[in-house]
Amino acid sequence: MSKNESLMIKVAIYEDNESLRETLASIIRATPEFELAGEFGHCLDAIKNTSAFEPNVVLMDIDMPGKNGIEGLKEIKSRFPDINVIINTVFEDDDRIFQAIKNGATGYLLKKNSLASLIQSIRDVHEGGAPMSPYVARRVLDIQHEVNKKNYIQLLSDREKEILELLAKGHSYKMVAAQLYISIDTVRTYIKRIYEKLHVHSITEAVHKVFIK
Repeated sequence: MSKNESLMIKVAIYEDNESLRETLASIIRATPEFELAGEFGHCLDAIKNTSAFEPNVVLMDIDMPGKNGIEGLKEIKSRFPDINVIINTVFEDDDRIFQAIKNGATGYLLKKNSLASLIQSIRDVHEGGAPMSPYVARRVLDIQHEVNKKNYIQLLSDREKEILELLAKGHSYKMVAAQLYISIDTVRTYIKRIYEKLHVHSITEAVHKVFIK
């Protein structure tokens, strides 16, 4: 294998819309550093295709006959964890975004704006990035924050949440102790527990994890 061949990014396409699939394939073929590693109208044979063509990056539609792209994504990532899978879809609902990321997608593009950024998105994901359409990126951050915030709050006892809320309002340890009728040492003990539970090293970090969006 030549040095140039070893640097090629091999891309596989799963898209049931034949016209769009051919457009995507043409873009891949026309890009010097890319190599088309197969174009498929369904992902029923995703494992077989991946074994045969060994892509570095997979472009995966969601709504396809026989098996949806999230199932195909899950299969590929379970057998070939190092392969990057970019979801390329019309769906922008939270459930599909969350399921795709949960099952290992390293990118999530909306078809309405993916063609313009497709080449760079493939390069980005191959270099360790996580390309997403702007709306999806915002929703991912919001979803992750909502999940994290809920989980972090559940980790804390009522007293720990009460102390953290007071500290978030700018109260000193002494003021917290006076308001809750406990000693400063007890406040410090609670703070230590909060740090351990949230895996943080400062009140600022703790407040951001639990209260700030």
